[in-house]
Amino acid sequence: MLRQVDQSSDFNFPGEPENTAIQESAGSRVGPFILGTLVGGLAGAVVGTALSPHTRGLLVGLYHLVNRRLASSEHDQLRFELLLQ
Repeated sequence: MLRQVDQSSDFNFPGEPENTAIQESAGSRVGPFILGTLVGGLAGAVVGTALSPHTRGLLVGLYHLVNRRLASSEHDQLRFELLLQ
């Protein structure tokens, strides 16, 4: 959102009242930020809790796949296939 800013209103000369519109607009941005942070954190916690059994199952399955030991017949077959190459 674009808005036109008066350059002379940024300076406070002695005897002139302070421009509080700029200060109020900066303060009004903190509330939505805090609210968005809370909503995002809550949504992340709910989704993370809902997906945790599936994620855990996937990670455990990948761990077992990577660290599994080959049976002797599988080991011999793999060795034979490597020799063919």
